[in-house]
Amino acid sequence: MIIKTRTKPPEIFQLESLLQRTPTSHPQHAHWTEKLRRITAGYHGELRVDSFWHEIELSLPHYFIHDLFIQKEKSSHQIDSVLVTSRFVLALEIKSISGLLNFDPTLRQFSRTNKDGTIDGMHNPDDQLRRHEKWLEQFLRKQRIQLPVVGAIIFTYPSSVIQSRAGSRIMIQSSGLPHLMEQLAIRYPRDILSKKKTETLAQNILTLHSIKPFISLGLTDSFSPGVLCPNCPRCVLHYRGGKWRCQDCQHFDLIAHLDALRQYRSLVKPTISNREFRDFTGITSPSIASKLLTSTKMPYHGSFKDRQYVIPEVF
Repeated sequence: MIIKTRTKPPEIFQLESLLQRTPTSHPQHAHWTEKLRRITAGYHGELRVDSFWHEIELSLPHYFIHDLFIQKEKSSHQIDSVLVTSRFVLALEIKSISGLLNFDPTLRQFSRTNKDGTIDGMHNPDDQLRRHEKWLEQFLRKQRIQLPVVGAIIFTYPSSVIQSRAGSRIMIQSSGLPHLMEQLAIRYPRDILSKKKTETLAQNILTLHSIKPFISLGLTDSFSPGVLCPNCPRCVLHYRGGKWRCQDCQHFDLIAHLDALRQYRSLVKPTISNREFRDFTGITSPSIASKLLTSTKMPYHGSFKDRQYVIPEVF
């Protein structure tokens, strides 16, 4: 049973919005494009791994928690997937990386050799997974539950070729998930928890999940403002007669400012004032801006003059 589904990383929308509003000549454009490619590839890879679970028959009580984010006082844990069963807890670190992959267990380095012979140093997924395993083990001890914790690195690309392994760490292609589950069922043949206690444990872990903190790019001078036309790249809509209209293609929309607000939230900050709304959308009338902001039913704080509206992720 899935008790927390996987959602699209908010960084994808953030970077898509940024690239929509910056020229290709911007010095950071190539960096942002590559970052968007990596995050999108990682998300699609995680979805591919998720699809394999539908093909696996799990006869033991089990609960999936995807995209688990645990915020601690000075650090955090972001675990791609946690499978809580009556016999063990499985933590997955999912990687969408192509090329020849090398783990150096002595230096704790992880690198990729590309087709052209260049080498990229990357965060070591074995060390990332060790942190998650340690946290899960500590959590189980506090719950007085003696359940083994198993960590596995899952590679989603068939073109990922592991040249040197990270010790005894479980590392497989995503297509090997059915085989992995068969092996774990053999290694852990007996139920330690009842179905009810397994569900309670999964729910207790889920209660620790929190929304990943909003990260503002703070690039108000690096991108173009405006309510963008969905049909004409970089064309802005103008508000006339209660409608947003594109002067090039004549496209019109009654609520196009909602998408602009979501992009403002992603690129600048999660709150907006009447003045900031006017500066971003091109509306000159404070009363029209106030009417549009009020119509969104966004929560707000502050008096009329210094009112700040809180922009939701989804309207």
